[in-house]
Amino acid sequence: MESKSETIRRLYREGKSVSEIAKSLGLSYQRVYNTLKRSGLLKPKGRGPSPSGEPDPEAYARFIQGLEIRSVEMTEAHAKLERSPKGKLSFRMGLEAFGPEPREGGFTAGLALNLDFQDEEGPFGFLRLRVRAGYATPLFPDEPLFRTFRERNLIVHLWPYLRLYVDFLTAQMGLPRLVLPAWKV
Repeated sequence: MESKSETIRRLYREGKSVSEIAKSLGLSYQRVYNTLKRSGLLKPKGRGPSPSGEPDPEAYARFIQGLEIRSVEMTEAHAKLERSPKGKLSFRMGLEAFGPEPREGGFTAGLALNLDFQDEEGPFGFLRLRVRAGYATPLFPDEPLFRTFRERNLIVHLWPYLRLYVDFLTAQMGLPRLVLPAWKV
């Protein structure tokens, strides 16, 4: 059974405010605040994101230090060839991050990759992939923290999986193997 302190921390990681937690559990605001402050989940006052939108470097370092990848899953793979390609081949790529979604003890986040294949006559097929990672962390990321994480870490964690899937699936589609470049930070 979960203790009150564990429940408070879990609800806060899921995005609930101190006031919402206090009200839902029938506790005082001060009790919830003190529990979160002792656990390191609350930021010291006056230490938020910089005007540029970057999170406090110390807060980001604490977040990364407590982060652990628990799983990586391919949640969608859709590939289609409309016709046989002819001549010179090319592709257009779109990449988009999604998440974070709360889960017990952390969150999930991922990447969606869209590849549209073209030849001399125009589009002839596509490949859609979605991969997500499950992270264990004591701190659910707020928007500035996740934005920085998405740009610095999430793509580095998941890009190798996308490269592998694209290489394999293009070969299975009868296309020349497409090896995406290494992601450079």
